[in-house]
Amino acid sequence: MKKTLFPSEKISLLTAATALFFLLCGCQTIKQFIPNDEVSRFGTDRKYPDLNYTGDGNFTDYGRKAGILRFVLDLGAIDLKKDATQVHQLKGLPEVKFVCYLRVDHPLPILGKPKNFGAADSVVEMSLEDENGTKVFSEKAPLKNWGWSGSVGAPQSDLYTHKTMFTPKKDKPYLLSLKIRKGNPHAPQAQLLLMGGGWKAF
Repeated sequence: MKKTLFPSEKISLLTAATALFFLLCGCQTIKQFIPNDEVSRFGTDRKYPDLNYTGDGNFTDYGRKAGILRFVLDLGAIDLKKDATQVHQLKGLPEVKFVCYLRVDHPLPILGKPKNFGAADSVVEMSLEDENGTKVFSEKAPLKNWGWSGSVGAPQSDLYTHKTMFTPKKDKPYLLSLKIRKGNPHAPQAQLLLMGGGWKAF
């Protein structure tokens, strides 16, 4: 038996179909203004199909599910006990914001400045320049003036300043220089790390 639709029912169906049409069109329009829609929907980072780091150090990509610090470049040990200079070539870094850290074998203080930190007065100079010799950043300060980050209770802390941050350009090489101007025989072990990226970093 064929069911007859009343005028009010026809209007309701037409209204629902029209609303669905505009909803779908609106979603497509909004999507154009989301730079990385997949991040918002799935909590994963963008793809880097042509990523090929060929510079110094050990480069690690922790994958698209990494919320923060997806990319880590370990440039090795730093001797804070004596005056020294290191120069590293960086080539093929992804175009994300990196922070250059000094990771020291000293726990993160709960409040204030760290106590019994042997390298507090060690003057560290860090600079970055591009292939044309143009300075990207330059920092020179005693470690007691650097910021401390990490996890409370962990045996190591990551030191940085607002000047030791940069976003590399795609396929552009850089030279990172590190100088210990005033070493300290009581300084702890340290290493130089570059860390950045992650879907929470957008």
